[in-house]
Amino acid sequence: MPVVRISDELFKEVQKYAEPLVDNFETALWKALKSVNKSNVEVPVKMTTTRRANLTPQKEFRKPILEILVSKGGKAEAQAVVDGVESRMKSRLKPGDYEPNTDGTAKWFKAVHFQRLVMVHEGLLEHNSPRGIWQITERGRLWLSQ
Repeated sequence: MPVVRISDELFKEVQKYAEPLVDNFETALWKALKSVNKSNVEVPVKMTTTRRANLTPQKEFRKPILEILVSKGGKAEAQAVVDGVESRMKSRLKPGDYEPNTDGTAKWFKAVHFQRLVMVHEGLLEHNSPRGIWQITERGRLWLSQ
């Protein structure tokens, strides 16, 4: 497969077409091309990635993450939270969740970490907790109680 180097600006443009945890760069580029000329460009079947229907919705990881943090006194090491989420959600994870990402990690693992990032931005988890430590905020506790 050829290697192509692109500018950071072009990479950011292509990223606009990517679905997190679904697309890789190539599938996002196909989507960008398709949006420019809808009649002539088709995304090759072999280039499609796992469909969202085959993955547990990312928001379903939110409640288990918060419950685990509360059960551990409000904060815990990231690995302990991830292990707890896997244990609690094992029966609900879909086959696609176990497929590997390009870095070898399972898709559910990345979804948990991405959901953590979303919750930090929403104020449910502390943004300034020590590296490797996830910590719930009062807003997170309130969300969990509702």
